[in-house]
Amino acid sequence: MNEYISLAIFVFVYILIVGRTKFKIPIWASMLIGAALMIGFQIISPESAFKAVQLDVIMFLFGMFTIVSALDRAGVLKMVAIKMLSKAKSVNALLMIFVVGMGVLSAFLVNDTIALMGIPLVAYISKQLNIRPAVFLISLAFSITIGSAMTPIGNPQNLLVAIQSGIPLPLTNFLKFLAVPTIINLFLTYYVLRFYFKKDLLQVNYQSIALDHYTIENKHLAKISIIVLIATIIGFFVTEALHFLQIVNISISLVALAGAAIIYAISNERREIMQNVDYSILIFFAAMFIVTAAVWSSGAIPMIMKNIPTPDPKDLIQSNAIISITSVTLSQVLSNVPFVALYHYVMVSNGFTSNDLSQWMMLAAASTISGNLTILAAASNVIIIQASESKGIKAFTFFEFLKIGSVVTSINLAVFYVFIILLGR
Repeated sequence: MNEYISLAIFVFVYILIVGRTKFKIPIWASMLIGAALMIGFQIISPESAFKAVQLDVIMFLFGMFTIVSALDRAGVLKMVAIKMLSKAKSVNALLMIFVVGMGVLSAFLVNDTIALMGIPLVAYISKQLNIRPAVFLISLAFSITIGSAMTPIGNPQNLLVAIQSGIPLPLTNFLKFLAVPTIINLFLTYYVLRFYFKKDLLQVNYQSIALDHYTIENKHLAKISIIVLIATIIGFFVTEALHFLQIVNISISLVALAGAAIIYAISNERREIMQNVDYSILIFFAAMFIVTAAVWSSGAIPMIMKNIPTPDPKDLIQSNAIISITSVTLSQVLSNVPFVALYHYVMVSNGFTSNDLSQWMMLAAASTISGNLTILAAASNVIIIQASESKGIKAFTFFEFLKIGSVVTSINLAVFYVFIILLGR
């Protein structure tokens, strides 16, 4: 009986999320309602619900959001984007730099953050070029999704894979398996976008956009945040080296949290930085962990998975094919972060361990690029639409995104699959 109740609650939460504009309930609140219902109907006990919340993920996100908040308040992110785009000598070059540049930034600064940062930049570029905003909004959505795939800190679902799978040296292994195919996919996606938006781009009478006049106002905060960011990224690699040498095992979450602590200790704008952190995402994840743990413990997921092919850890080609197809398909229904939170149970129960690097990398890559198929598959897509429309910028439609997204996703998936199989042998 519990499995049907948990499924009913999950469907109810999904309906609230899909109909958020009609119901006027934000995504984080919908997930929190679901967590409360799971506990209220005794699908999961309060003690188990508390244990289900993965503090490693929450600490990491809070730490990285703090660092990015400081970078944003200091004007560093805007400066980087402006300097990057000011180098373009043609509209096609501008599009390429935008796609590749935003993609690389999202790999190290969390794609949801780059989504928010990119909106005012898109508004400015669109106005200067007299081009419809959908061109660069869709480009922004695709680029930050693809780029975030190459590291465990690029997006929340990758972080879940890194932590839940227990794979050794997550940052090193993510880069080993996913860096090259990610860069290739960014350039391939640029060519797809260039072809699809050919008419829009041809109508642009391009002159190099004067973006390089921007200067950082808060140089003190900029210096602090840049040093902390560099130190934090170096810290990620150091912790992996220490773990590899079997000296000490330090979580990357503690490194991110230490970086945030330094900023709050040194900066004289700690209150403003803390206020700028998106706590709704932290609440969303805490509630999501409770909901997904309840759905799994109720027996609902094993019941559903009986009708879906089971990946075999001993068969590299078969398991990666099933994982990739299942990821892209179910992420359209569950969204990629809740899907990964649930599917890791399936993989563990079928014998996958921390040694099965190829399959875990396939789960990370496929669940991430599934966000390029429909707008509901990734939170970053929703953020871009909501943020742009709240600023009076006309966004893209569901079907326009799907039309071009189906091509981009197919290409991305094929590239990732081939590379991961070759490296996994």
